[in-house]
Amino acid sequence: MSELQTTTHHTAVAPPFPGAPAFTFHLTRLADTLFVWIGAAERAEDDPKRNLAQEWAVAMPSRGNIPATATPVFRQGAGDTALPMAQRLAKRFPPNQIHLSLSLPGSLTATSGPNLDPYASKALLVMEKRLVAWLTEVVGSTRAPVSA
Repeated sequence: MSELQTTTHHTAVAPPFPGAPAFTFHLTRLADTLFVWIGAAERAEDDPKRNLAQEWAVAMPSRGNIPATATPVFRQGAGDTALPMAQRLAKRFPPNQIHLSLSLPGSLTATSGPNLDPYASKALLVMEKRLVAWLTEVVGSTRAPVSA
């Protein structure tokens, strides 16, 4: 049996709808660990602003119906987008520990105020669905698809 080598993968995703940013996904796969970085840019061909720890959370999968254990490692502002997303990914891709780092514009992560984008939650939902599909393709999933 051979040891799992560290591998990296990346992809760019076009904006999910007009006015939304394009997303870049980067995965570093280690033994039982997925380090996922997500960045945003105006267009898929643009290079996103790369901030490793703008918002960062770590989640561990659990057994049964117990929610995945997660903790924020770093966050800017009051937003907490990475934490619940990391928990959902840990539940979806056991037995991997999930490190999730987000470099998203404040308009997508703001919970209130003048920077709040009214379509932010829709853009994040579509982005997460595309991320799960991409991760499933790259690393596979041992769990059956979750129905919406």
